[in-house]
Amino acid sequence: MSSHLLKCYRCPTVIKNELQKIPVTRTSVTNSPLQDESHREMTQDTSLTDTTSITTSSEISSEKKLYLDQLLSKAIFVTCSPVSIVQHPLWVQFFDDLQPVYKLPSRKAISTTYLETIYNEMVKEITDELKSLNDLHLQCDGWSNQRNEGIINFVIAKPEPVFVKSLNTLTNRHTSQYISEEIIKVINVYGGHKFVTLIGDNANNIQRAFQIVKNSYAHIIPLRCVAHTLNLLCEDCLKLEPINAFISIATNTIKAIKRNQSMSALLAPIVKEKGSCETLKLPGNTRWGSYCTALKSLKKSKVALQTLAVHEDATISDEIKTNLLDLHFWTMVENCIKLLEPITEKMFKLEGNGILINEVYMAFKDIKSTFNFAFPDISILNEHHKQDITNAVIRRANNCLKPIHYAAYLLDPRSQGIELEEEHEVDAMGFIHDVSQSLNIDVGVDLANYRAKQGLWSRPFIWKNVAEMDPVVWWRGLCKSKLLSRVAVRILTVPCTSAATERSFSTHAHTHSHKRNRLTTERAAKIAFISYNWNLLHKYIDDDHDDDDEPLSTPRQLSSPLGSPISKDQPSTSRGNMQEIEFCNIHNIFNNHDSSDSD
Repeated sequence: MSSHLLKCYRCPTVIKNELQKIPVTRTSVTNSPLQDESHREMTQDTSLTDTTSITTSSEISSEKKLYLDQLLSKAIFVTCSPVSIVQHPLWVQFFDDLQPVYKLPSRKAISTTYLETIYNEMVKEITDELKSLNDLHLQCDGWSNQRNEGIINFVIAKPEPVFVKSLNTLTNRHTSQYISEEIIKVINVYGGHKFVTLIGDNANNIQRAFQIVKNSYAHIIPLRCVAHTLNLLCEDCLKLEPINAFISIATNTIKAIKRNQSMSALLAPIVKEKGSCETLKLPGNTRWGSYCTALKSLKKSKVALQTLAVHEDATISDEIKTNLLDLHFWTMVENCIKLLEPITEKMFKLEGNGILINEVYMAFKDIKSTFNFAFPDISILNEHHKQDITNAVIRRANNCLKPIHYAAYLLDPRSQGIELEEEHEVDAMGFIHDVSQSLNIDVGVDLANYRAKQGLWSRPFIWKNVAEMDPVVWWRGLCKSKLLSRVAVRILTVPCTSAATERSFSTHAHTHSHKRNRLTTERAAKIAFISYNWNLLHKYIDDDHDDDDEPLSTPRQLSSPLGSPISKDQPSTSRGNMQEIEFCNIHNIFNNHDSSDSD
C-alpha cells in the first residue's frame, strides 16, 4: 500500500511526505512585500493541511500529467473557450507560477488528441446508458451554422434530454425522405422498440419524415412541439391588422430610443431614478412571443419614457413624443399584452426541460378561456378579430393535441382528467389500452379502479400529498405494484416540446461563433456535444432560461423553418410583405377601428 500511495498522483502530498519521512515544505502564493501580518501568521501555521497551499515538486508523473491535460481540455470545451488560451503568455505565466513542473499541452493536442478522447468517452457513456433504458423519446430539428451549412441535431429524452448526434447534411437537401432515413439510423443505434415518441416543430418536412418513420415503427407516436405551436399562435394574433399596425409603432418607438446613443444615455439615469429597473427590449426574428416581452419592457418603463419625452435635452421626434404622452398609446400597449401574455406564459412554462405533457391539454383550454374573459377589455379588436383569434386557438389546438396528451391529463393524479370532454376522454382511455397492448399487459381493471378510486386507490394516504408530488414519482413510488403504473410512467415521461434541441443550437452557435469561424464543422459539433451534455449532467443549465438558453419566446438571429423571417429592423405586416409602417398618430388606429366597427 505504501508503494502504491507513493506513486499515486491522487494521493495527498502530506501523506506521501509522512511515508517518506520528509517534512512538508510550503511556498507562499503572495508576494512578500504585499503580505500583511495575518497572512504571515496563516502561512506559518503548521496546523494547515497541505491542500491549502501550493507545493513544489521536482517532477510530475505521466499519469497525473495526462489527467491534468484532459481536465484542462474538458474545461475549455465545456466553457466554449478558445483553444488558443494555452498559448497566451499571461495564461502560460499563470500556470508556470502556479505549478512550474506542469507544462501546458499544445493547442494541437487539445483540439485533436484530447478532443477525440473526451468525446469518445462521453459518447460511450451516453450510449451505454441509453441502451440500458426504456421509454426513449427522440427530438430533432434543422439549423444553419455560421458558414450557412445545414445541420440537424438529435436529442433523446430519457426523460432528461441528452444530445446524441449532430449531422452535417453537406449537399443533401432537408427533404422528408432524407430526414426520415437519418432518424431511423439514430433509432437503430439504441433499439427501435425503446422509442415512444418523435418530437419536432410544425415544418412540413419534419412532420412528413415522422410519418415515414411511423410506417417502419408503428408503435412510435409523432408529435408536434407545443412551444412551437404556441409561437405560431402568437403570430396569428400579430397578423390582425390593428395589432400589426400598433406593434410596428411600438417597435419603432423602442428602436428610436434604444439605438440612439444620446437618448439611451439620457434614459439610463431616469430609469434608475424612477426605479423601474427595466431596459427596453426589441423582439426577435420569427420569435413572435418576444413581442410580448418587448411590450412589457415598454410598459415597465412608462414613467421613465414619459419623463424622457418632456426632458429639455431630449432630441426626440414629435411623433414619438406624442405617442409616449398619449393615453391611447399606453392603452393599446395594455391591450396587446393582454392578448399575447396568456400564450407566452404557457410557452415559458412548457419549453423547459421539465416533464409537463400532462399540462398541455389544460394549457390550450386556459388560453381559450382567458381570451374569452379578456376580450371585453381589449378595445382595439372588433368582434370579427376576436372570432379570428378564437378560431386560431381551436385550429392550433386541434393540430397539436393528440390522444397521448389527453391520456397524460387523465393519468395526472392531481386532475384525473376532470376537464376532459367526453370525446377526448374516450380517446384517452383508448390510447391507454393501446399502450398496454404494446407492452403485453392488460390495465383495464386498474384503469377502472383508478378512476373510481377503488382498490389501492381507495386508500386515503395515496391521495394525501398528491398536490405536492410529481405525477411520475406518484406512480413510481405509491402505485408501482399496479400494471397501470407502467403505462402511466411511459406516457407521463414524454416531453411536450423540442426546446431541448433549440438549446443545443444555442450551444452550437456559441461554440462555432463568428470569431471561431475557422473551426471545422465536425470539430465544432464535438465541442458542442461535450459542452451541452456536461452542462445537463451537472445541472449547470437552469430550466428557468439562463442567458445561454434559447426558448422560442426570445430573439434568435438564425434561420427558422417557421416561415419567412421578419426583418431585424422591422416586424412583419398583416399583408405578408416587408413594407415599413411609418410613424403615425395613435388616434389614426382608433379612428380606423371605429370605422371598421360601423361597417
